[in-house]
Amino acid sequence: MPLPELGAGDDEEVILLGAVRTAAFESVANSDYDQAHEAWAARTGRSSMEVLGQLGGSPSWLQNDETPSCPSCARAMPIIAQLEEGPDHTTAMNFGGCGSACVFACEPCEQAAFLWQC
Repeated sequence: MPLPELGAGDDEEVILLGAVRTAAFESVANSDYDQAHEAWAARTGRSSMEVLGQLGGSPSWLQNDETPSCPSCARAMPIIAQLEEGPDHTTAMNFGGCGSACVFACEPCEQAAFLWQC
């Protein structure tokens, strides 16, 4: 069964499909991830826990910076995506309880890394 498409008026509403949630992509001008998702929560009146991550940008580390180096060229790998657990334990990705995961990739070397902090 195909998933329903989100229309312009659907961004304020979470669509539930059993134990699955859909998500909407929102572009934000603020380059600091923590500030951007707090500003989104203030603007929408919703919990910042509803922000499920970011594409690109800079990682928001819960502990120390753990940006991996490419095993082939030794350069720091750029972040591709940061993923958050989400607001609902029945549909959440589990990264250790309020954790966050990051996907990194070095395109020229075709190397990738996945790590999480909690």
